[in-house]
Amino acid sequence: MPYGASIPIEKALDPHGDVILAYEMNGKPLSRDHGYPLRVIVPGVVASRSVKWLGKIIISTQESTSHWQQNDYKGFAPNVDWDTVDFKKSPAIQELPVISAICNPLEGERIKVVDGKIKMRGYAWSGGGRKIIRVDVSGDGGKNWQAADVLESDEARHPRAWGWTLWSAEIPVSAKSSTVQLCAKAVDSQYNTQPENFENIWNLRGVLANAYHRVNVILQK
Repeated sequence: MPYGASIPIEKALDPHGDVILAYEMNGKPLSRDHGYPLRVIVPGVVASRSVKWLGKIIISTQESTSHWQQNDYKGFAPNVDWDTVDFKKSPAIQELPVISAICNPLEGERIKVVDGKIKMRGYAWSGGGRKIIRVDVSGDGGKNWQAADVLESDEARHPRAWGWTLWSAEIPVSAKSSTVQLCAKAVDSQYNTQPENFENIWNLRGVLANAYHRVNVILQK
């Protein structure tokens, strides 16, 4: 069965939605891996809707009947398992929730403590063109927080902030600890933020998993 996906026609026709049919990237024809000869780009929406190797576009009152639209990228309650799941009861994922990630340091890395602090760097993003307005970071597993410094952010405003926000921070760590857990959570322009843990949002497909990003590191003093 060929791959297929759907987006709402309101998104496709919205002059602020920035949906495009791409045949070049950085002034050169798309590579095969990026979808040559034609790929649809749907910013702010789960990447599975940005179909590669585009063969046709259908305007319809019904969603695509493909497996990936009807029986794949959907979210469910934590109690639903493969024996009880009914894909017809959940809508297909379009816009994604707010996320952030710690890129440096890495899990298990040994970090030099300088003047009681360590450095963190990462990125944040939110779906639907929602702009990241703040990234909060913690050096003690989420007990205490401070706002990170934004290094680079999409200059566009909601609802057209499609790009990543890069951030950095210097955070204090306990002089008594040999290991600490670093955390990051982002806040977007609609004041959506990330949940504390995955247990409350777990689902059998593992999608929409946007809890705090946590990294455990070893301190060198």
